[in-house]
Amino acid sequence: MALTFDACATRAPNGYDARVVEVLVATNTPATLFLSGKWLEREPDEARHLASLPNIEIASHGYAHRHLTRMSDEAMQSDLVLAQETFMRLLGQAPLLFRPPYAESSDRLARVAAELGLVTVTYDLASGDPDARIPKHKLIDYVVDMAKNGSIVVMHMNLRGWHTADALPDIIAGLRHRGFELVTVSELEARQARLDESLTSCAPGVRN
Repeated sequence: MALTFDACATRAPNGYDARVVEVLVATNTPATLFLSGKWLEREPDEARHLASLPNIEIASHGYAHRHLTRMSDEAMQSDLVLAQETFMRLLGQAPLLFRPPYAESSDRLARVAAELGLVTVTYDLASGDPDARIPKHKLIDYVVDMAKNGSIVVMHMNLRGWHTADALPDIIAGLRHRGFELVTVSELEARQARLDESLTSCAPGVRN
């Protein structure tokens, strides 16, 4: 399963909770970080630091955190291209994975993203960390109890996750205690692809 963290672009700068990544590094936990272009422009030094870390995968969260599925194909494309250009300009690399803002996806958005070489990724387990009313212990219990094989968990790292950094050590420990191996989204998808290929090759009437 994979832990993922969004850094959303908002009207007011939200900053960056460095404790989240400090926990990931200290516990040797792979994770995928979905950064928006505007956040990247506001926090370029932090973004470069994140991109330099082992076990950390950098991905796109679009540019301006807009409701892309409500926009025209051209406007969707413009937002995604601007994000990719921002990644290239500030980090020297463009990501392959893209998570739509607000988890609002559609076949049309996925098609537009694919035409730009992006793989659209959502999640199946929302931690609930943007809700300040959810205390640390409930955040821990919910993520650990609800996780399943192949899960992609979403949390936040730009100070919109109210108790994320405090809960994260126990979330990681709890998931590992349940026997989960934590990997990046790309590794998770690669393993699923290998499994699918293996199942297909073993199906009756199918030759390698």
